Amino acid sequence: MLGYIFFAFTIIFYLGLFIINISEPKTSGEAGMAYGLSIVVLGVGLAVSSLVLTIAIANKNGFDWVAGPRTLILGIGWACFVAATFSCVVFRWEWHPGDFPSFLRWFSLAYGQVWIPLLALVPCYVLLNAELRASVSPNLFKIPIIFGFAISALIVSGLLYSWMNASMKKQKAYIEKLEKEDNQRIQEQLSQIADYQPGVDRVTKILRLTGSYQHDSVRFPALAKMKENPDWEAQLIELLDDEHHFMDVYSFISGNKVDHRELFFDPLNRSILRLADRIREDITNANNLQTWTFEWSYLDRLLRGIDTQFSDLSMDFRPAIQQLKEAFDTPRPEQFKNVRFDEEITVKNWLKAHR
Repeated sequence: MLGYIFFAFTIIFYLGLFIINISEPKTSGEAGMAYGLSIVVLGVGLAVSSLVLTIAIANKNGFDWVAGPRTLILGIGWACFVAATFSCVVFRWEWHPGDFPSFLRWFSLAYGQVWIPLLALVPCYVLLNAELRASVSPNLFKIPIIFGFAISALIVSGLLYSWMNASMKKQKAYIEKLEKEDNQRIQEQLSQIADYQPGVDRVTKILRLTGSYQHDSVRFPALAKMKENPDWEAQLIELLDDEHHFMDVYSFISGNKVDHRELFFDPLNRSILRLADRIREDITNANNLQTWTFEWSYLDRLLRGIDTQFSDLSMDFRPAIQQLKEAFDTPRPEQFKNVRFDEEITVKNWLKAHR
């Protein structure tokens, strides 16, 4: 009985889609909105009712003649019939040349939304009744269903091809946009480097452009230009005591060697201890803590710089790094007690590796 009920529902939704496609609808204003909503409601109704109908037939062994992974094949077949019918409805009145293969438009103009469902619905009535199914030639229901599935699969292939093509074009446009923005940024940075006057300008003007994360076409010219300044190292050491620029020095030492590293040891240690105090204060007074809260500190770059340029002094830096760990252990406000910072993990891993 359930099968016949949903067969009736499927016919009703099918006829609804047929009726709204008899004459050209108004696709603008409130009438257009009503038309679009009607298509969606009828399309969803057809999909749901036909799915239940397919399951009901399968439960009555109506698809026993289907070889292979039956459930998968039936699922794909049902999806193709629904997608093909719905696309024929839409493309009859809504078509944008170049977006989809032209044969999809041909099927919609040839009333595919009328005859494609019939290729399945008529045999489904036979498949619902075991006695009727046994009294007719199997070809009576097999051929229409197989033919309908083949046509539906062709239409769905066209839809998938269009979707993949559109996705590739969108991805290509996105990549081209990023490349254009990167090139524009690089040109602006190169202009900034060209304007830098060694011996006159402070290194802070181009210091951020010397980090290892910068593009080589920017980083190397910036590094060379900065080193034309006779006291560039002295300025970097001074910046380690500057609360606004010490992170830029961390970024610098993570990818660029200094000439007199012994002069950096004490200022680096002081900056780390100051950073620990700032972390304690930020945790205590924070109204919003997230895993990425302390990304601004460039701790990963600091530790990389220590490992690459001060590896033999790692144990001398350990007490200051231990202060960082203890700073991250500062009791959090109740609402953030379970937050664990990414930099906290970075520091703990460094301490484990330098015992």
